[in-house]
Amino acid sequence: MKSVLKYIIWLYLLAAFAYVGYGWYSYTGLYRLAAEWQLEYFGSYSFKLTLLIPLVILAIPGAVLAKRFGVQPQLQAQLRGANSVAGSTGMAALLGVVAFAVAAGAGWYGYSKSTGQVSVESVDLSRGDTPRSAHVAITGVARTGYMLEFERTIAGRTTLDRYIPLTPAAWRPGEPLVYFLKTNATVYLPPSGGGMFEFSRRTPPFQMTTEPGVLVRDGLPGPIGELYRKNNIAVAAPPTVLDLSPDAEVMPFFVAAGISGLFGFFTLVAAGVMAVRRRRLQHA
Repeated sequence: MKSVLKYIIWLYLLAAFAYVGYGWYSYTGLYRLAAEWQLEYFGSYSFKLTLLIPLVILAIPGAVLAKRFGVQPQLQAQLRGANSVAGSTGMAALLGVVAFAVAAGAGWYGYSKSTGQVSVESVDLSRGDTPRSAHVAITGVARTGYMLEFERTIAGRTTLDRYIPLTPAAWRPGEPLVYFLKTNATVYLPPSGGGMFEFSRRTPPFQMTTEPGVLVRDGLPGPIGELYRKNNIAVAAPPTVLDLSPDAEVMPFFVAAGISGLFGFFTLVAAGVMAVRRRRLQHA
C-alpha cells in the first residue's frame, strides 16, 4: 500500500509542476493570483517568486499526505538514491525518452511552420471584415487613449510592450475592445507618408494600417486585462492580439521543445548516475 501511495505522491508533484507551468504560459490559476497580489501591493511582479509561490502551496498537501501515511522516509530515501535504484533508473530513463520525443515533435512542428509559405490577409475593421486566417494586416483606428504598457523582467532582461486597441471608425466608448496591437515601437509612420503619430495616451485616435502580424486569440496579458477591468473598460471575451513579432506563431513550440529537451537531458543524466550507483551497490 505504501508503495502505491509513494508513486501517487510522485505523480501529484509532477502534476503540480505541470500545472504551474501551464499557469505561467496561460496566466491562469495560482500563478495569476500570485502575480496580481504582487501587482496590487508592489506595482510589479517577480517571475521567479511568482513561480515559487504556487509550487510551495501545491507541495504542502503532498508533504502532509506523505507524513500522514508514513511514506515520507521512502520518498527521502529515493531522493538520496538509497532504495529502489533499479526502478528509479527505469522510470527516469523512460521520462527522459518521452521528454526528448516531445521536444523533437514540438521543434519539428515549429520549424515546419516557420519555413512554410503564408499569405497575409488585409482586414479593414471599419468595413466589418472578419479575419479568416491568423496572418493579417489590420486597418483600423488606433485608440491610443486606451493604450497600456506591460513591462517584464526575466533573467535581467527587461521588455516593454504596448497594447493599443484597434477599432472600427464607428466604435464608441462603452463598446467592447476586441483587437489589440502589440508593439514595442514608439511611433507610427504611415506607409503613404506624412507626419508620424506617437504611441502615447496623449495622442488623439488616428487611422493606421499595421505591418503583417499573427493574431493570438486571448493573447492579452492578465495584468493588462485586469487594469482594463478595474477601470471599467469593456474588453471582448476573448480579446485578440495582433503580434508583430516574426516568431510569434512558432515561439510556443520552440519554448516547449527547449523545456522538454532540458528536462529529458537532465533526466537521462540522472538515470545514468543511478545506473552507475546501482552497479556499484551490486559489486559492493
